[in-house]
Amino acid sequence: MTGPAALRPLDVLLIRHAEPVPIGTPGTSDDERPLTDDGSAAADELADELEDFHITAVYSSPYERSIRTVTPLAERRKLHVHLLDDLRERRFSVEPVPDWQTALEQAWTDADYALPGGESGRAAQRRAVATLDLVRSRHPDGGRVVLGSHGNLISLMLQALEPEVGFAFHMAMPTPAVYRLNHDGHRWRVVGGHGFTPLDP
Repeated sequence: MTGPAALRPLDVLLIRHAEPVPIGTPGTSDDERPLTDDGSAAADELADELEDFHITAVYSSPYERSIRTVTPLAERRKLHVHLLDDLRERRFSVEPVPDWQTALEQAWTDADYALPGGESGRAAQRRAVATLDLVRSRHPDGGRVVLGSHGNLISLMLQALEPEVGFAFHMAMPTPAVYRLNHDGHRWRVVGGHGFTPLDP
């Protein structure tokens, strides 16, 4: 009797969306905010930069700004963008927060801190890591997949693997940004990306 087949190495390119229109733009909810013209151009440039990367699948948050960021690189490879709801951004608050930066810094200090109707950092991080593991289970034969998501959730996902990631790292993350993770069949690790080492195809 043989045991389960070993998982083959899986690479993940974790992509924060490009620049969206501001929160509160008339006619759009936060979930529906599209990219600005500069953001759309940056998404095309990102597809150029990742041209040499072989990609086997593309996933995205259901939010418009994430979908539009990963669509150019998916279209060049004739790949479908699969939506994963748990790649959505952390809902920090359901109401406007006057001093949101101070509140966000407190949330990084206290993982269980949550505003009314909002999601704590700990809950969002668990959701993010569970999504990574879900994608791992979908690709037992390995390959390289793209996950399009958002700055707060990506920072929490990275912190689960690299505990020094915190508020300053999150605030310094550009739009777009790319991070490379690898699962060697046993565990996840951060291979490179903004604030880490450069990416290699």
